[in-house]
Amino acid sequence: MVFVLSKNKKPLAPTSNANARVLLKKGKAVVHSLYPFVIRLKEYKEATQCFEIKLDPGATTTGVAIVNQEKALFFFELIHRGASIKRSLDKRRGIRRARRQRNTRYRAPRFLNRTRPQGWLAPSVKSRADNVINFVKKYQHFIPLSKATIERVSFDNSSMAQGQTLYGVEYQQGALYQSKLRDFIFAKHGNTCVYCNGASGDKKVEVEHIISKSKGGTNSTHNLALSCRTCNVKKGTLSLKAFGRVMQKDYSHLEPKATPKHAAIVQSARNYTIESIAELMKVETGEGWETSFNRNQRALPKEHYYDALCVGSKSDYAIATSEVLEVKAQGRGSRQMCRMDRFGFPRTKAKESKTVKGFQTGDIVKAVVPSGLKKGKHLGRVAIRENGYFNITTKDSTVQGISHRHCKIIQKGDGYGYEHKTISA
Repeated sequence: MVFVLSKNKKPLAPTSNANARVLLKKGKAVVHSLYPFVIRLKEYKEATQCFEIKLDPGATTTGVAIVNQEKALFFFELIHRGASIKRSLDKRRGIRRARRQRNTRYRAPRFLNRTRPQGWLAPSVKSRADNVINFVKKYQHFIPLSKATIERVSFDNSSMAQGQTLYGVEYQQGALYQSKLRDFIFAKHGNTCVYCNGASGDKKVEVEHIISKSKGGTNSTHNLALSCRTCNVKKGTLSLKAFGRVMQKDYSHLEPKATPKHAAIVQSARNYTIESIAELMKVETGEGWETSFNRNQRALPKEHYYDALCVGSKSDYAIATSEVLEVKAQGRGSRQMCRMDRFGFPRTKAKESKTVKGFQTGDIVKAVVPSGLKKGKHLGRVAIRENGYFNITTKDSTVQGISHRHCKIIQKGDGYGYEHKTISA
């Protein structure tokens, strides 16, 4: 599928690859963007339908699917650079601390005037959330999006919409609460007691809390298991260690290790993401166990874009694409003027400008070299040099020392790298 814009750059419904080729060949459209591939019509049109974007946020990779009522039209994998940011911050901290040890007795102390604003997030965490938010903002210009579904704790939207006053867990426990959760738990454990494996002969099987609620156990799928009535009565509120060696071997890793503080850190970026996207469009949320249940029901491989497709209550979409676009966050350079060697002396010359001959690192260029060892066509991401001879990173390799005279900008750099992949069967 191909994104389509009207003459005044308003997003329209996407079209097939074949139809896009026909429009371009007949001169009825022009190429607007290469990554993602977008065409722009030469006539005015208005959008007649809206689409939904589904997100499965992750620490390193976020899965994205764009769907209509019946089909999944686009798949994306958004790869974050949180680890790279963390390494850069560690390096900057080392330089800062080394500077403090120098003999700077006339410098006023500044270590007591640092405050963090309300809602502050660590830069590596905020970067991941901003990647997702900026992705949604960008693709709003390519396709009319009216709704976003994000994996998170579910809310009883129907009761809230009717004006009912909800308290505590009632926000999560609506009329459909656990209607699929029980099926998931039974399927996960094969309808068999996890404690005696059916040895008790008790045929009455029920959902049981591994860590009892009286000791802080939750309703998470990781804390729910199947137990026959006999074993459930014997276990009571005992811990797994007290109940037996078999249970300790199989379920001791489910003892509560994370604190509420750790849980808050994990959820903080997700809350920030949802609140920001809610300012752009309507947002619905789905639970993690529901995503896993939907994916298993459809027998889909464990991929980030399939997880995104299965977020929320509806997942029975026909798949109308065979490709996934991998979008990798790469940043827009650094503020460091020149590089240092291990002794702290400059090893490169300070750059006077971020651009050379109209090119900037990260731009996607096409180079046509007429002769020499590098003869041929090269398409990829450019890394500029002040002498005017650039490096171009193509899909297969990096070609060095190509003159700027042979290069033509195809698309300005936006801080991301792009690569097409085939979806898993």
